[in-house]
Amino acid sequence: MFMHTRGNKNASCVIDFKRGELRIPSYNIKIPLRSSLVRALIEENELETRPDFVLQVTHSGKLRIIAKRAPPLPHLSAPLRIIAVDENSRHGFAVAAFDFDGGCKLTHFERLRPGNHSYRRQLTAALQSFASAPSGEKRTQLSQLLPEELVKALTPERARELTALARRKERRLNNTFVQRFTALVRKLVGEDRRRGAAVVIIIDPINSESLRGTVLQGTLLRARRTLENLARYEGTALIELRASGKQCPHCGSWGTEVRRTRCARVYECHRCGVAWDRDKAATFNLAVAYFEKLRKRGNKATLAERALASLRKWLSKHPKALEY
Repeated sequence: MFMHTRGNKNASCVIDFKRGELRIPSYNIKIPLRSSLVRALIEENELETRPDFVLQVTHSGKLRIIAKRAPPLPHLSAPLRIIAVDENSRHGFAVAAFDFDGGCKLTHFERLRPGNHSYRRQLTAALQSFASAPSGEKRTQLSQLLPEELVKALTPERARELTALARRKERRLNNTFVQRFTALVRKLVGEDRRRGAAVVIIIDPINSESLRGTVLQGTLLRARRTLENLARYEGTALIELRASGKQCPHCGSWGTEVRRTRCARVYECHRCGVAWDRDKAATFNLAVAYFEKLRKRGNKATLAERALASLRKWLSKHPKALEY
């Protein structure tokens, strides 16, 4: 691992933005960098506090540039953005941004769904089984998943190759899902930082016991670690809280699921009769839980009271805002 020293041309590793190259002078190595990477590095270098860049050699022999930065947390005051993240072991993430500045606005809501790997996993298992012990019965099973011409010519060696390809495809899709999630949260953080607002990220993480053994266990845990690194890098507070999208955002009663659509799980309150999108309600209830907790701390009680009042006023003015 090599550390780039800003402004030192004799450092063990030098990133030259003007020439668009990475140099390791002691080995006389010059590596041209993609223009998109150079632009990204320049953008990071313009941050305040500026990051340090670290060059890492991976176990596969590739070079990785890592930006290291840990600015202090800003003073918590209005204007304020709450980024609420609800994590679900089957449905991925729901991300919402609530802005507080003399009132409350829901400025962003988005669901991020992971790729559906059920077919790919079924195919991988069938290919692996055929590669280990080929038979006519297993070839027939594969004909339900692959073109017949391919299955007729299939050999155990080719089955192993296709198994490896399917697994790489799944990893790529999962990596893309984590990158999309991280990019969205960072975009929401950056928007408000540019206008001088404080930002707090709240997440309702899945219980580790509940997550264990699920299809998305590794992917969601990796996304959560990435979010923790992002919060440190951006100097943003990351708070873990519990809140449920099954709870009515209007009266607090527990609702019942009444239907599912392609995108939403719809709940209904038997007390006040309203219906809501479980994912949207989860992010709203997370924001409420954060300010309820903050209200119990004397030094931030006034801010919390105002924020809670703003949340409730916003929902009363927009009663259908949390519907599916």
